[in-house]
Amino acid sequence: MKYFSTNKQSPIADFMEATVKGQAPDRGLYFPEKIPQLSDSFIADLKNKPNSEIAFEVIKPYVGSTIPDEELFSIVSETVNFDFPLVKVSDSVYTLELFHGPTLAFKDVG
Repeated sequence: MKYFSTNKQSPIADFMEATVKGQAPDRGLYFPEKIPQLSDSFIADLKNKPNSEIAFEVIKPYVGSTIPDEELFSIVSETVNFDFPLVKVSDSVYTLELFHGPTLAFKDVG
């Protein structure tokens, strides 16, 4: 996948360049050229999948062939190795607790 700068004054970057640099030379943020859509079957089966598998399938299109699948899955499995529970607040309201990671911040999840 390719990434463009939100300021649109920098060359297109690949995953590795966008990740390592973090910010484009024109001081814009790198943004993917497209947002991949998750399949209906994937969404329907979320409750049956471990967090590491969900994270792998979500990030895989953004990484492309930059990191081999086996290595990417290993990285994701080592990184997303904690629970982030969905807690029922009321009959039709749930909250996803994103503060259970190693730094106790939402950024540990996504």
